[in-house]
Amino acid sequence: MAVPEKKLADQTAEKIFQMIISQPQYIPGSKLPNEAELCQIFQVSRTTLREAIRTLVTQGYLEVQRGKGTFVSKRMSIRGDIGLGQLHAVQMRLQELFEIRLMLEPSTAMLACARGSDEEIAHILSIGEEVANRIHNGGDWDSADLRFHQAFVEACHNHFMAQLIPIIHRAVSETWNMIGDYPQLPDMVLRDNELIMSFLQDRDPQGVRLAMSTHLRHVIAALDFGMTDFMQML
Repeated sequence: MAVPEKKLADQTAEKIFQMIISQPQYIPGSKLPNEAELCQIFQVSRTTLREAIRTLVTQGYLEVQRGKGTFVSKRMSIRGDIGLGQLHAVQMRLQELFEIRLMLEPSTAMLACARGSDEEIAHILSIGEEVANRIHNGGDWDSADLRFHQAFVEACHNHFMAQLIPIIHRAVSETWNMIGDYPQLPDMVLRDNELIMSFLQDRDPQGVRLAMSTHLRHVIAALDFGMTDFMQML
C-alpha cells in the first residue's frame, strides 16, 4: 500500500531535520544539497521534497533563497510548534555532547586547579561570581557560564584541550539555542558552581574534579527529565 503524499512529505521533513541535527556541517546559515541530490538521498519525488521543505521553512528551520538554494535558518529554533521526533533528535545531540564534556572537563578542571596561576584562578572565580550575579538579576547567564568553563581550559595549560573543548562548547551553545530553556538549570548552576569554586579557592584538584563531574551529571539528568516532562504533556 502506497504511503499518502502528505504523510510521505512529513516523513521527509523529519528526515531532513534529522540530517541537519546529526551532521555537524549543517550549522545555521549553511547550504543544503541541491534539490536533485536531496531527492536522491531521501528517495522521494521533487513534489514530496518541496512540500517537506515548505514545512521546515514554515517551522523556521530552513530558508529558501531564490536562485541560491535552501539554507539552514540563521534563526533556527525548535521552540513552539514542534514534533516529538524533532525535539528528541536535538535532545539526544545535547545529551551526547554533555557526555563528551563529562569525559573531558572534570580532568581539565583538576589540571587547571593544580597548574593555574593565582591570576588564572582569580579570573575563573571572578567569572563564576559574574554567573551568579546574572542569575540573581535575571540576566543572560548562560554565555557567562560558558566563559566560566572555558576559563578552566585556558588554565589547564594543555594545548590539545585548548583546541578540542571550545569546539564542543560551540556545538553545545548552538544546540542549546535550538532547544530553549530548562527552568531548573539556573538554581542548579548556582549550587554546583559554588561548590566548584569552593574547591578551586582551596586549591583542591580532586575536589574540583569531583564537583565538575557532579555538575555535568546534574545537567545530563536535567535534560533527561525535561524530555520526560515534555512527553507527559502530549
